[in-house]
Amino acid sequence: MKQKDIYEFVDKNTKDYHEVLSVDFSFPLGTKLEDAVKQIDMLVSLADNNDEVEFFEHRPTIFCKSPFVEPDQDLYEDFVT
Repeated sequence: MKQKDIYEFVDKNTKDYHEVLSVDFSFPLGTKLEDAVKQIDMLVSLADNNDEVEFFEHRPTIFCKSPFVEPDQDLYEDFVT
């Protein structure tokens, strides 16, 4: 992805003194919200103590679910023996 493909704007109403970049992560069909958050937390923890990675917080805000999986369907139920 090129930087020109990212929508950039100045929020003149913000009261924060930091920059925010929203990033979408895609997960396999049937991934539960709790599992997605755990995976992102693990990914963020890989950056701990790395001076080349600079951010001070992460906060999941939106989880868009696919309509192709029933709400309580277990993605892996067919693979359990």
